[in-house]
Amino acid sequence: MKKIDFAKIKQLPPEEKVKVLQRIEGELHKLIDERRKEIEEKNNEIESAEELLREAEQESRVLEEIKIPEIKKIEIDKLFIPKEEGLEGIASTAPSDIEKQAQIEELSKAPMQELYNTVVGIKNEIDQTGIETLYQQGKIEQINEAMYEKRKAIENKQYNPTQKAKHLMTAAEQMMENYM
Repeated sequence: MKKIDFAKIKQLPPEEKVKVLQRIEGELHKLIDERRKEIEEKNNEIESAEELLREAEQESRVLEEIKIPEIKKIEIDKLFIPKEEGLEGIASTAPSDIEKQAQIEELSKAPMQELYNTVVGIKNEIDQTGIETLYQQGKIEQINEAMYEKRKAIENKQYNPTQKAKHLMTAAEQMMENYM
């Protein structure tokens, strides 16, 4: 809006003064409304930026927690404890492919928080012992396949995770990548 010359307005007849001042008042109200909208848009942008910053900081903390496990010397004798059942007994207790697929489907329907907590628990166990067991490997593989199913469901628009669930999924996948 250009500068207003009030000296000229004072010289106008009263009726014209009123019209000019009303027009100026209308323009000022429009200008104020425009500025309020701009301020509101900027505040929304600031809030979005702050939210993204918080998410980035949280992701950064998660990534800092993720570390590649240290290689420790393994004593082979301690890994193989003789079983009285023999190989046939072990093989008979192993789940079939159908059972494994059912477990993966069940895991893919589990809340993302639960899967993330399981991955973190396995990571912590491996960090403490320095040994990754077959059970842990199998569980990680199952969770990895379950997350693959979740990703397919997202692509097919059958599953719409929250921002937190997406974040946990990404963090869990990164942790599993370091251990697989």
